[in-house]
Amino acid sequence: HFSPTRAEEPSFAERMRQALLRVSLGGCDVVLFFDFSCLPQEPRSEDDERLFRTCLPHMGVLYSMFPTLILHEVPSGAHDYLESGWCFCEFKTAQLGNQLSQYSSAALEALGCSPWEGDNVFDDQAMEGPRSMKHFNSILQAELSQKRFSCPTDATTVCQILNGFAFKRMLLDAIEAGDSDRVREVVAHLKQNDLARTTLDQPVNAVLETPLHVAVRTKNVEVTRILLDNGAHSTRRNLRGDAPSQWFMFPRCGEAARLSRSSPAAKQDDGEIRSPIPEPCGRMAVTG
Repeated sequence: HFSPTRAEEPSFAERMRQALLRVSLGGCDVVLFFDFSCLPQEPRSEDDERLFRTCLPHMGVLYSMFPTLILHEVPSGAHDYLESGWCFCEFKTAQLGNQLSQYSSAALEALGCSPWEGDNVFDDQAMEGPRSMKHFNSILQAELSQKRFSCPTDATTVCQILNGFAFKRMLLDAIEAGDSDRVREVVAHLKQNDLARTTLDQPVNAVLETPLHVAVRTKNVEVTRILLDNGAHSTRRNLRGDAPSQWFMFPRCGEAARLSRSSPAAKQDDGEIRSPIPEPCGRMAVTG
């Protein structure tokens, strides 16, 4: 949506320069996302298509994992940024990951939003309580019905994506709070909606820890058992190369770590490093 040709707007290069010069990035990468349908596309080979389909489900992880710069400006006569269903999806994914404060303060002010909104789809009542999941889903569907999609069926896809990230947030909050009943409830919902396989092995913070990493690190035996019993892999590695039962490659102490090491996957591990994401990714995502 960003229009670099309008005289009253700063150029795309200038916007990037202003954002990146505020802090020292220390050699980290910057990942730029353009609307692929607006750009000429070379036909993909079978290998290219296979790689594309492998990476596609994980692309949203970047918005929830790394500081995101929102480019909300649109050409004259076009609908607003948040009226777009896919832009709304990217925005909310970054918001769920608390990734909008560093680079998107100006965009948040212009859009009338905060880094973590207390109203609409992601309010406290929607994210907590025994009926929170059904409540959240009904609010989300109502919100998406008002968004613009070039392909109407994309609304279902966006709903599934945001459900996955919202419940990953719920899961992480429950693990960090030590609430095993809540963890069990969220995991059961993920399994019912066929989201457990991806959600339990996705990274949840900048160190690329999975939920199992967090459970073992916080020494919560019951939560560790729940995650392992429901398919969490004990051989996934974080950014340092640590499995959940390791700390800087040394074995962690405690019952939770021993439980993780005793899982069938850990016993059969042949030393292969299992990364929580399929490809290396940058430290900043740009959406617009």
